[in-house]
Amino acid sequence: MLKIVAYVRYSNASIIVDWHIILGALVFFVLCGILIFQNQIWDEEDYSRNKKWYKWKSSAIKENKSDLSGIYPISKK
Repeated sequence: MLKIVAYVRYSNASIIVDWHIILGALVFFVLCGILIFQNQIWDEEDYSRNKKWYKWKSSAIKENKSDLSGIYPISKK
C-alpha cells in the first residue's frame, strides 16, 4: 500500500496585528458613529418639521379607530 504523508515544517509563525488593520477599524467605527449621530439629527429635524402633521395623523387614528379610509381622498380633483 502507498502511504502519503504530508510534512509541514515547524515555524515560529505568529499573528501580528498590522497597524493598517487597527487604523481601518478605527476609521470604520468613527464613520459608523458619525452616521448614527447624523441619523438621529435627521430624525429630530424631520419630526420637528412635520410635528403638526404627526399630531393630526395620531388624532385622526384615535378618532376613526385606525380606519383611515374615510379621511384620505380617493381621487385627486
